[in-house]
Amino acid sequence: MYKSIVVHTRSTYWTHKDTNEEYSVVDSDDLAQEIEIQCNSLAKEGYEIFSINPITSGSLANGSGYINTESVIITARKRK
Repeated sequence: MYKSIVVHTRSTYWTHKDTNEEYSVVDSDDLAQEIEIQCNSLAKEGYEIFSINPITSGSLANGSGYINTESVIITARKRK
């Protein structure tokens, strides 16, 4: 049996006052803590984590763009 959990990132967004370009920064510490919490919870339920995959998104504006981590998917397998 498999189980997957999505962990969404928290980001800070702002607009540059001179160029009006939008920027964002992912709170990596918060994301790491949430991944740890979810992995420990799965382990207590008898699952073994076998993948953690980032889901990215981005934008192209004014000739420049950015990509950031929107979320991660944790996939685990029930121990036999």
